[in-house]
Amino acid sequence: MSLTVHFINKNWERVQVVLNVKAMFGSHTGDYIGETFVNLLDEWDIAHDRVHMVLRDSGANMIKGLRVAEVPGLSCSAHTLQLVINDGLTAQRAVSDMIAKFKRIATHFNHSVVAQQRLAVIQTEMGVPHHSIVQSVPTRWNSTLHMIARMLEQKRAITAYSSDYGHFVSPTPNEWDLAGKLVETLMPLEEITLEMSKSDSSVSCIIPSVGVLKTLLQSEGPNTVGIQTVRKTMLESLDKRFSKINEAKEVVLACLLDPRYKHRPLSQDALFRAKSWLDEETQNDERAVETEEAPAEEADPKRLRVESHSVLDNLFDTMLASTSQEDQPLKTSRRNFRADNYYHYYYYYYHHHHHYYYYYYKVYYYFYYNYYYF
Repeated sequence: MSLTVHFINKNWERVQVVLNVKAMFGSHTGDYIGETFVNLLDEWDIAHDRVHMVLRDSGANMIKGLRVAEVPGLSCSAHTLQLVINDGLTAQRAVSDMIAKFKRIATHFNHSVVAQQRLAVIQTEMGVPHHSIVQSVPTRWNSTLHMIARMLEQKRAITAYSSDYGHFVSPTPNEWDLAGKLVETLMPLEEITLEMSKSDSSVSCIIPSVGVLKTLLQSEGPNTVGIQTVRKTMLESLDKRFSKINEAKEVVLACLLDPRYKHRPLSQDALFRAKSWLDEETQNDERAVETEEAPAEEADPKRLRVESHSVLDNLFDTMLASTSQEDQPLKTSRRNFRADNYYHYYYYYYHHHHHYYYYYYKVYYYFYYNYYYF
C-alpha cells in the first residue's frame, strides 16, 4: 500500500508527494487495509481531520478499509469507467466472439518470431504499415481498443497471412464491420478515460464527463447499427455505477466551483444540496475562528469584520448568475483556459474575510491547475 499526499503550496502550485510504501502480506481484508492505512498516517503524524479525501478503487475490501480507518473515500472514476466498458463489451455475443478471435490472432503473432517475419514480408508487398499486432491486457480496457484498431489497419495483411499460412481463422466481413463500429464508439470513451487518469486531473470533471458519456451512448446513427446491445448495456452500467455521484459532497462542490462548469452540469437537487453544504461549512469555520480568536475590545485593524449573513448569498449570486456568455454550451474540444477566477476568490476571502480562507482552500485543491476543456 502506498500513501501519496496532494496539496497546494504557498506559491499556488499543485504538489504530490509519495510519503510511504508498505508491503502487505496475507489476505487483504478490510480490517487489515484499514489498520495499515492508519499506521501510514501515524508514521507521519497526520491527524484524521487533515485527510480531506482518499482516492481508492471500488473493491469491497478497500471501501471497508477506509470505513474502518474512519476517513472519507472516493472511488477512482477511471477504474469505475473501465468496469462500465467491460460490462458492455461482454454483453453482446457477436462482439465478445469477435474480440476473442482478435485476441487469438494477436497471441499467435506475439508468440512466434517466424509469424512476425512472415507478416512483415506481407506488409511490404501490400504496402501496409510495418506495425506489430497489439495484444490486449485485461487490466487496461483501452488495450482492447488499440488491438482492434491495429487489426483494422492490418486487415489486408492479416487476411493474406491466414490464407497463406493458416494457424487462425480470419475474421468474417461482419466481424470486420462490427470492429469498425466498436472502435468509433470506444474512441471518445478512451479520451475521457485518459483525461480522468492524468496526474493533474480533478474530481470537478466527473459529473460533466458522465453527462457527456450518457449523451454519447444515447445517440443513434448508421455507426451504431449492430452494437446497440453494447451501447445500451454501457449506458445502464454507467447509470448504475455513477448513480450516487450527485450526492457526493466533494464532487458536487468541485464541479460547482470550477469556472469551466459551475452549475450547468448539476441537477436542481444537487445544486440545492451544494448550497446547504457550503452553508454548513461556512458556519463550522465561523465557530472555529471564534473559538481560536482571543477576545479583544478593539478590532484588529488588519482584519475587517465579516457580515456572515450575506457572504453565502453573494457567492452564489456570483457563481450562478445567468449571463449570455455563461450559458454557452460546454466546449467539446480541449484548450487552455484562464485561471483568473481562482485568484479572485482566494484574494477576496483572504483579505476581506480571513476566516473563510481554509474551507475554500480545501475545495479548490481538487481542480486547481486543470488546463483542458472536455
